[in-house]
Amino acid sequence: MNSATLTRRAAAAIEALLKYRGFPLIIAVLAALVMLPALGGGWQFDDYFQRATLLGYGDSRPINVFVQYIDRAHNLKQMDFGSMPWWGSLDLHQAFLRYASTLTMMLDYRLWPNHPALMHLHSLLWLAAAVFAAALLYRELFGATWVAGLAALLYALDSAHAVPAEYLANRNALIACCFGFFSLLTFVRWREHRRQWDLWPSLLLLALALSAGEEGLATAAYLFAYALILERGTLWTKIRSLLPHTAVFGAWAIVYRLGNFGSRGSGFYLDPMHDPLGFAAASWRHATFLLMGQWTPIPAELSQISAPGTPAAVHMLIFGVVIVAILAALFVPLAIRDRMARFWCVGVLLSLVPIAAVGPENRLLGFVGLGSMGLLAQLTQAAFARVCAVPGSRIWKRFAQAAVIILLPLHLLAAPPLGILRIEYQDEVSARMLRAIASVPSVPGIASQTLVLVNPPEHIYLVTAIPTVKQLEKLPAPRRIRALSAGSALEITRVGPQSLRVRFPAGFFPTSFSRFLRSPNDHFSVGQQVELPGLSVVVEALDAQGDPEQVLYEFSVPLEDSSLRWMRWQRGVYVSWSPPAIGQTETLPPERGIY
Repeated sequence: MNSATLTRRAAAAIEALLKYRGFPLIIAVLAALVMLPALGGGWQFDDYFQRATLLGYGDSRPINVFVQYIDRAHNLKQMDFGSMPWWGSLDLHQAFLRYASTLTMMLDYRLWPNHPALMHLHSLLWLAAAVFAAALLYRELFGATWVAGLAALLYALDSAHAVPAEYLANRNALIACCFGFFSLLTFVRWREHRRQWDLWPSLLLLALALSAGEEGLATAAYLFAYALILERGTLWTKIRSLLPHTAVFGAWAIVYRLGNFGSRGSGFYLDPMHDPLGFAAASWRHATFLLMGQWTPIPAELSQISAPGTPAAVHMLIFGVVIVAILAALFVPLAIRDRMARFWCVGVLLSLVPIAAVGPENRLLGFVGLGSMGLLAQLTQAAFARVCAVPGSRIWKRFAQAAVIILLPLHLLAAPPLGILRIEYQDEVSARMLRAIASVPSVPGIASQTLVLVNPPEHIYLVTAIPTVKQLEKLPAPRRIRALSAGSALEITRVGPQSLRVRFPAGFFPTSFSRFLRSPNDHFSVGQQVELPGLSVVVEALDAQGDPEQVLYEFSVPLEDSSLRWMRWQRGVYVSWSPPAIGQTETLPPERGIY
């Protein structure tokens, strides 16, 4: 038997597998098996805050596990304690409508509160269900073809599933995808087969997707794309097909508004309703990085490492723009000629809108990946078809063939190892966070002390998390916490027995994530004063960006008083630090955080 015959038989066997009726179930199981390393992830990052709430610590009810910052009174209370820093915005508001996801977490804590592996297994079941729904949707749209099977396989192996599979606080993304995909599936069946009984499940599943998380809004991207491009009939027929689902979105919007859900006052989360210009200015950059993360091995979150405007950030943006230009050259000609490709393109682009409101991360790509893998499967078919999908364009066909030769191995062979590496990295960063928190002494006397952290490189997970983790581990925690900076280089001058003057020569906020607790629209002013228990903060000078350049810290007791415990960040942990003598200056360079 010659090699050509073997090749044909292998191709025929692969095609038969991709067309196999039970293939959606096979790849659903495969998606969960690939992510099995997630079972050892334990609790990570926001999991500790949510665990404390679900176990009844603090003043929040378990059902409000996704409600972090409420109003000025609540924020001031956190600022007085130190879980929110002095530069945080008192008007910060973050309350997410994710009650369907919250109920799954409450179920975990009712059945196996001390077994995170079982919680991760629960998440993997949601991943399998989402992949199963995606596979059925591909088969409904493409038919029982190898193209549908390939798209489903590509989606099942997508490395973007890694963080939602392991990060319990991000399970909501899997649940939103699962319900959203099933809603799309039943909607398509309703429109294609005119089966009225498919409408009501589609509406219910849409409501569940929206109640699982804001990412569920991306369901609208594909509903609209279907009505616009694939729906048969007049314009009124297209509009009428969306009216029932529009009513569900309208009801959700009313509940969202009346319930005061959403995010305002953050420099990391953008609110399109309260800051449309800021959202418009940032969303195209976020979308660029998200597409880069979807189609290349470089994750979107790398765009957050460097401060905006720095050479590294500019280079990353240029790379992202080049990737988007290549994608446009690949798919625009195909979309012009093919209705299904046009549907996927519109769905991908519109699904970027809701997730562009937050700092770009691969964990948000569930809906973007749905259309992207459909496009890649179609590109594979078009690139090697006997009749070119783009008539008269041999150059495009050669370009498409080269792209498929690169992209298929990347998304079929390299994606699972990349996903596992992402899980390992997540585990490593989580371990660094716990190691850093453990470096804060848990001696009995600390419960009567104010912990002063001079240069923490990040606040949420290296300052706010300290008392939460200590409480969960039943260890003594500081009476209060005071952070003097947001992670940049410092020049610290002792100007009096109780006073420090701190300069920030490289800027106050070194990264976009360091602005999590304060929007750039919430401007500082020279002479601005913040009074906290035991500490007065005065902003003495601003830099060109309008951020603090020089700050005076006046404590109510001498800096050597035993009620103050001074620590600085050094090589991944907190170490003891002593303020300089009066008139002396000490320079602290920027230190790498846990990422």
